[in-house]
Amino acid sequence: MTPTRRLIPVPMVSAAIPTVAALGQYLRWLASHRGRSGSVTSPETVRAYISALPIAFAGIANLAELDGSGRDRLHRNIRTAWEHRGPATFNAKRAAVASALNCSQAQQWVGDAAVVLDGLRREHQPKPDAHRVSFREAIDRLIADKRWPLEDRTLWAMLYAVAACAEEVLRLDLTDLDRPSRRARTRRKGGKTVELLYDIRTARLLGQLLTGRGSGPIFLSRTALDDGTVPVCDIDPGTRRRRMSYRTADPHLCAATGGWDLHDLRHSRLAHVGEDGATDTDLMNLSGHEDRRTLQRYLTPSKDGTHRRLDDIDARRAIWTPGPDELAMRLTAAAQPHLSRW
Repeated sequence: MTPTRRLIPVPMVSAAIPTVAALGQYLRWLASHRGRSGSVTSPETVRAYISALPIAFAGIANLAELDGSGRDRLHRNIRTAWEHRGPATFNAKRAAVASALNCSQAQQWVGDAAVVLDGLRREHQPKPDAHRVSFREAIDRLIADKRWPLEDRTLWAMLYAVAACAEEVLRLDLTDLDRPSRRARTRRKGGKTVELLYDIRTARLLGQLLTGRGSGPIFLSRTALDDGTVPVCDIDPGTRRRRMSYRTADPHLCAATGGWDLHDLRHSRLAHVGEDGATDTDLMNLSGHEDRRTLQRYLTPSKDGTHRRLDDIDARRAIWTPGPDELAMRLTAAAQPHLSRW
C-alpha cells in the first residue's frame, strides 16, 4: 500500500494591496512600536522612514508587483537615491525598506521579504575606529581658534563637554539652559528627557553667543529663512535664522579639522574622562549609555593617554628632591673639601 503523503499547507499571499495603504499601516505600527529597550520608536526615526519609504517604493502601485518587475524597480530606486551617499546611509535606507517588507510579510501582503531584497546587499561599512580619539591639545586649539565663527566654536565646545549626540545638542533652545548650574535639558532618542552637564569654557562661549537673545534655538544657521516651510520653534524670533542642522554643522567641523566629524568630539571626551579615572557610572551619566558593556572601550586607555601619563611620571621624576639623610651627607661632604665629591 502506497503511504499517504501529506503536504504542509503554504500560507497564501493576500490579494494585491495598494502600496500606499501598506506603507501607511506600517508607519502607524512603527510610531507606536516598542523596541528591546522598552522605548517607543523615536520621532526622528519615524520621520526618516516617512521620508525614505516613498522614494524606495516610487512607481510600485501595489505590493503584488514585487513578485515581478516591481522588485527590479525597488532595487533601482534604492540604488539611485542612496548608493552615492556612502555605506552608512545606504544601509540605513535599505534597513528601513527591509523592516517595511518584513511587516508586510507578516500580514501576508508579500511573500518572502528576503527574496524581494535578494541581490541588494548591504554595503561594506567599516567599523568605527575604537581609538579615534583626538588630542586634548588639538581640541583646545580648535575651540580657541577665532578664525572659525563663534557659533561653530560654541557648538564644538558643548559637544565635547557634554559628550552627547549632535542631534541632542542641536535641538537645544535657550529655555532649555540652566546657566547658573551649567546644565541643559534635552531629549534623547526615544523621547527620554535628560540633563547635559557642560563646563566653564562652554558657559563662557554661550555667554558671548547668546548676548541679547532670550528665546529660540541656541545654534543657528548662517542665513535667514522665513518662507513658511520651517516650524516656528526652529526659527530665531530676532534674526529669523533657522536652527542649525546636522547636515550643516558636520561639514563645518570637517572643513576646520581636515576630517573630523561631530561624533569624534563625543568619542574623544568619553575616552579622555575614562583615562582620567572616571567610573562607568560617571560615563553613563555623561553620555546617556544604558549598558555598561558599551562603555568598556572608553575605560581602556588609548595610546595617547598612556603616552601622556608616562610623560607625567617622567616629569615628576625630574623634580625629585633629596631627603634629610641625603642632604646631611651632602652637607658633610661640602664642609670637608678633602672628601670625595658625590
